[in-house]
Amino acid sequence: MSKHVYLAALVLAFCASGFAQKNELALVAGGKFTPSVGGTTNQTTFSKTFAFEANYAAELADVGAAALYLEFPFVAAPASSKLTTNNLTAVSGYSSFFFTPSLRLKAIPKAAFSPWISAGAGISHFNPDSTTVGGGSSILKGNTKSAVQLGVGTDIHPPLLPLAFRAEIRDLYTGIPNLNTVGIKVRHNLFVGGGVVLRF
Repeated sequence: MSKHVYLAALVLAFCASGFAQKNELALVAGGKFTPSVGGTTNQTTFSKTFAFEANYAAELADVGAAALYLEFPFVAAPASSKLTTNNLTAVSGYSSFFFTPSLRLKAIPKAAFSPWISAGAGISHFNPDSTTVGGGSSILKGNTKSAVQLGVGTDIHPPLLPLAFRAEIRDLYTGIPNLNTVGIKVRHNLFVGGGVVLRF
């Protein structure tokens, strides 16, 4: 009897894997990397910081060789990214959040490896620290800016499972955040991470 139950479970799992999963829920963890800005005499660098992404996606079309998704990536870097700069009035660091609804085009979505590209736009929010690089206090409030997202990645689909593994990199290009100085014109925010995708 147990053999029949096991065989039935395998058949059901195989059949379920044959149906196209129309939705995805991804959880990705990694880091946010901000390229340095400025010249050699007034360069500002930013520390790497932990970041994560929660992403819901709905399939819009599937033509076999490619599938188009509407996705809603929310990327958060809740820890402060510290500044190294000779501008002593700048805030000492800031946390950041990004929400950029996007279209994602996935190649060969039913294959074991499915590369994809993504593009969209939305908003970003920056929360500055309460201290400056020079050690003073800052009363600067959080500020919200526009954001454009460009991403590439790949999904790895294990057989017979409604799960995938994802590796990705996204460039979150934003309006210049207010860091208590007009001299630091940071725009690029790179998110690099890996995680799991639940397909249903």
